[in-house]
Amino acid sequence: MKKFRETLIVIAICTLIFLIVPYIRVEILTWQHGSEFATLYRLTNMIDGIDYFKVMDYSDTSARVYYVGNNRVTGSLLRFIRKDGQWVLERWDTVWSRTGSADDFIWPYYR
Repeated sequence: MKKFRETLIVIAICTLIFLIVPYIRVEILTWQHGSEFATLYRLTNMIDGIDYFKVMDYSDTSARVYYVGNNRVTGSLLRFIRKDGQWVLERWDTVWSRTGSADDFIWPYYR
């Protein structure tokens, strides 16, 4: 019985780590590099404003940033690449939309 309890505790700890660590990573990346991407959603010429954004991935040459539109109407994942020292929009995916025009999933999950 003691071994079973220890196994359950280990499983619970691993599950918590699996669920929490991605959020911590995103928050750290957003804190470190957020100022670089705060206004780059404007490159789409379609997102009017945002409620918030999160830096999902970051390297010297590329980054993925998740933007949630005003009033949480849409969630868009933008991929940027660095060209000549400037971030350039490479790809734009609308992950979800309140109007139903998009339906996808992002991890870690933000809404």
